[in-house]
Amino acid sequence: MEQNEGIIKVSTGLLSALSKGAISIDVMPKEILVLECMVAGTSFRKLETIEPELKSEVKLTCRREAKNEFDPYAISLWFTENKIGYIPRDRNEVIARLMDAGKSFFATLQAKEWEGNWLKLDIKIYLKD
Repeated sequence: MEQNEGIIKVSTGLLSALSKGAISIDVMPKEILVLECMVAGTSFRKLETIEPELKSEVKLTCRREAKNEFDPYAISLWFTENKIGYIPRDRNEVIARLMDAGKSFFATLQAKEWEGNWLKLDIKIYLKD
């Protein structure tokens, strides 16, 4: 009795298509979740007018602010042309260094809640692969 443990049979047609690039198989996701946090600095922004547009899962742009006078690893978060805040200072260094090396990131809004004049925004930050 012959055992074929660990052997995978692949059709020659499939192998040919893979080798010619006709079919691609993505093993890794295109977007990798790297951080979940609250947005810092929203109390310093006038967000009342755009708050209704900030719906769950809306995408936010991450922009590196290497010349920020308060934080050399600052990354601001933008909704359209409105700066809404920052990735918190105690959580931004690794992402900032990766951005400086050419990597791209974006955030998605997960939840929002007004607490006085502070708009609490919970986000997820993703690496674009």
